[in-house]
Amino acid sequence: MDKYQHPSLGTLFLEDDQWLTEEGEVTFADEVIRIVFARGTEEGPSDASLDGFEWIDANWSKVLTLIEDQAFEFYQSYDNSVEDFPEFAKPADIWGSEYLLGLRIFSPEEFEVTLQFDWQEEDDEHEITFYIEEGECSSYSQDG
Repeated sequence: MDKYQHPSLGTLFLEDDQWLTEEGEVTFADEVIRIVFARGTEEGPSDASLDGFEWIDANWSKVLTLIEDQAFEFYQSYDNSVEDFPEFAKPADIWGSEYLLGLRIFSPEEFEVTLQFDWQEEDDEHEITFYIEEGECSSYSQDG
């Protein structure tokens, strides 16, 4: 079996041992996003990864709270010579400037959130991934 029908995301496709969609429509994003259920079998995503998606979907504001300190750290380290660079006073101020690109989900306590921000330079295609482990976010990486 290389397809799995998710009740809200539609058809997921098996790639190695991961189930994914490039066009996931979720209530907490304005655009379609890439969603990877990082664990599974040939039958479908693992129960833990499915539970993780349900938790994220029901608790998006908590997800943002989990990652906001790391997002603010990225903002503070960014070259603020960019034209019209915003001035955010505290971590929570950063929200509203982000674009959700994707999720990689292992469980409700372990997942990754990939974003870009509208204040990044026009030619800066870096994607910023925030890592939630044991229900906390203490790191991020840049790629792209």
